[in-house]
Amino acid sequence: MAEPLKREDAAVIQKKLDEAKRHLKRQNVYSCLHCFKEVLEKTMHTKMLPADQKQLNNDINVFQQDLAASKAFKEMYGPVTFRDNDAKTALDFLKQILQVEEEEISSQLEESIRQDIDDATVNNDASESAHEMLVQKAKEFIDNGAFAKAKAILGEDTEMNYLILQLCNTKGIAYRKAGNINDAIAEFRKALVFHPEDEGLYYNIARAYLERKEWQDAEEAILQGLDINPEFAEGKALLSYVRKQNAAE
Repeated sequence: MAEPLKREDAAVIQKKLDEAKRHLKRQNVYSCLHCFKEVLEKTMHTKMLPADQKQLNNDINVFQQDLAASKAFKEMYGPVTFRDNDAKTALDFLKQILQVEEEEISSQLEESIRQDIDDATVNNDASESAHEMLVQKAKEFIDNGAFAKAKAILGEDTEMNYLILQLCNTKGIAYRKAGNINDAIAEFRKALVFHPEDEGLYYNIARAYLERKEWQDAEEAILQGLDINPEFAEGKALLSYVRKQNAAE
């Protein structure tokens, strides 16, 4: 028996497209392209109702034109023409330019990073000092939307990537408790750039939305977490609670 189509899947993709639009408006081209790449990947691999598919394709086509017309985008990549209803070609192009940019940034930062590490090793606790300094530099890049530069610093270093997760997560929880919900969500989404398969981050995003009783957004967030880990017990419990609260209003 075929699995039923869920409108929530299209809504999640639409949410990510809206995020790409916000980044483009702020001229955060790199972050915009990463969001748009995720939109195209999910669009190609998600089964949707025909009406939802049509609407999403139309929205993607419009966004592609806005992206190509953006001054910030043209300054970085020159004139580009996107074809309507051709997600595969657009996705291949995005992967190519993102890879080239990351390689260029990595090359530019390599000497600087090596020098930072050399400077840190002057201290007695060389390894810990170097890690802390590089993580702090990476977090500064992340806060400014320069994710490619942060990735060039972090590389595949498990410890540093974990520290970034902890920094963003801790800061996000503190913001939520202080009532700064937008800042909280922003911190959790920063961590998702480096840990996209962490269902706990989606749980924390959902918790933040709950503070404002934004049930639909909370449900969409926790569904993304459960899509990563269907056995996520805390996620299941939160989803049940959100749906009950939403139905009661």
